[in-house]
Amino acid sequence: MLKRNFLIFCFLFSSGGILSGAEILFKNGDAFLVEEFQETGNYITISWKDKKYRIPRSDLQRIDPRKKGPATSYRYLEFQLSDGTVLRGILVDRKESKLILKTELGFAELDTSKIVSQTGDTKDSPPELPEEYLTNETFVAEWRLGILGQASGAWGPWRSSFPVSYGAGFFLERSSSHPGRFYGFLSEISESPGKSGKLSVWTQQFYLGKSYGISAPYWILGLGGSSLHRTQGEDRTAAWTPDTSLEFGWAWQTASKHQIRIGIRNICHWSGDSTLCQTGLKFSWGMAL
Repeated sequence: MLKRNFLIFCFLFSSGGILSGAEILFKNGDAFLVEEFQETGNYITISWKDKKYRIPRSDLQRIDPRKKGPATSYRYLEFQLSDGTVLRGILVDRKESKLILKTELGFAELDTSKIVSQTGDTKDSPPELPEEYLTNETFVAEWRLGILGQASGAWGPWRSSFPVSYGAGFFLERSSSHPGRFYGFLSEISESPGKSGKLSVWTQQFYLGKSYGISAPYWILGLGGSSLHRTQGEDRTAAWTPDTSLEFGWAWQTASKHQIRIGIRNICHWSGDSTLCQTGLKFSWGMAL
């Protein structure tokens, strides 16, 4: 049972790192690989080289979320040849009277003397996003300090002894220059009252996460260690364990840059057959420094 849950956790941990992005293609053939994009009504908002653009959907030919990569721009060109053949692709190189195109079927070499007509500009410089789409917002990395609280239920071998835990702590995190991404450190103390004793856990973790907007879903992945202290009558035991956590929920950011997150967190303190896993509700509030 524990092994199966661990494998599920690993799957979620690995799949959680997938970043949103897409290729956006303008009607004139200019294409851009963007790091972030969000569709809102008749507009899309994109992140491009740490700047934010708002583009009317009607100005675009297509949005292809299957194509992802670092911020890059290029042009799609279409050529009609003297034999009636039509080729469409990205210009990747010039060789005297030859043009090298990257098409969906591979690379093609064109003799410029056989080109009857073309659509698109063959100039060497890559296209740039028009400034008319640029918003006043830029993504600036900032520090955030906050507090957190949680209530969780145990599962596995600890469930009967210490079924519920309550905890509080603080965190310090830094937002990335890439929109929505952040990383930080948290320290948390929790207690689990039991039938014949008490379990105290001091957790310290480094984490990374991503939020998908001002009021939008988020996820956090954590890795760290915990000190477990168990008291049962006059007997006391202590142990240190590595731990991992997965959290997802909803985040809100106010105009004054305060941020609130409410989510479901699963944290496991790994120790062989006596691994302690807890799942519950976590609340955090932070403010920009």
